[in-house]
Amino acid sequence: MRVVQAVLAVWFSLLAWTAPAVSLQSLEKVSISGSDYVRLGEWADSFDFEMKWPRKSEVITLTNAGQTLLLTIDSRKAEIGGTTLWLSLPVVNRGGVAMISLADLRSTLQPVLFPRASDAAVHTICLDPGHGGKDKGEISGSHFEKKYTLLLAADVAELLRGEGFDVLLTHTDDKFIELPDRPAFARQRGADLFVSLHYNSASGPIRGIEAYCLTPPGLSSSNEGGGRSSDPPYVGNEQNDRSVLLAYEVQKNILRHLAFEDRGVKRSRFEVLREARMPAILVEGGFMSSPGDASKIYDPVLRRKMARAIVDGIVAYKRAVEKPLARK
Repeated sequence: MRVVQAVLAVWFSLLAWTAPAVSLQSLEKVSISGSDYVRLGEWADSFDFEMKWPRKSEVITLTNAGQTLLLTIDSRKAEIGGTTLWLSLPVVNRGGVAMISLADLRSTLQPVLFPRASDAAVHTICLDPGHGGKDKGEISGSHFEKKYTLLLAADVAELLRGEGFDVLLTHTDDKFIELPDRPAFARQRGADLFVSLHYNSASGPIRGIEAYCLTPPGLSSSNEGGGRSSDPPYVGNEQNDRSVLLAYEVQKNILRHLAFEDRGVKRSRFEVLREARMPAILVEGGFMSSPGDASKIYDPVLRRKMARAIVDGIVAYKRAVEKPLARK
């Protein structure tokens, strides 16, 4: 009996997760530059969005009872509730009709707009402070990235425990760990989420925060300019819907807490994301090379606010994906 119940539970869970995809299949597809697109207006009608596209404007606004989605013609930039997400393919205008790629609807927009709850609880979080030991990470003057990722991880861990989560850390001291060993550590200990913490640096006047999740198979990463690719699927792609939602919630909450430039939710094939068997993200919490960002990174009070924002993002994600009986 228990086996039958377990099979039925899995079946109903899969049914719930694939319901949006079934609706997408009913939309007429148009091939544009070798990729499947659908008419944005038809998709909007199917999901109860009101679409506004003023004449001579490149910006399209879609609203429903609780959400606002902004898209721009000939751009990969999307905004949900004011938070940026980067699509893999641009929204295009074909004969006065706005078209959006099926891949972006499936892998980016719908998982965020319509998260699906399941019976699985989100209780154990693995934090991965980036770099360590001989790997100093980014360097800005006398400041090493590895120092500040450890400090941030300690703050996030403390706040997560205060919310009732169990917390694992891939390391708690200045120690070098191979990249594949980090998600392996999370998997072996049964973590429900994997969050890798990093900071950025650049030679020019670049600033802001980014939250990364794994690039969908067959598509190029955000910093490569998007588009199609021949890259195969990885283990981490099995958690795409959850990972992009987690990245969005964390990015959104950091922006609410701190005055950072929004560089958006992005895609990349970082090794720690490729090998993660649970929802996984990598947070770039600002540029050490930017005076404005650096002031938030080095200041213990503002770093604590960053930690609080990351925790709030995880809590928001938990609320979105857990059915009430799964919550602890």
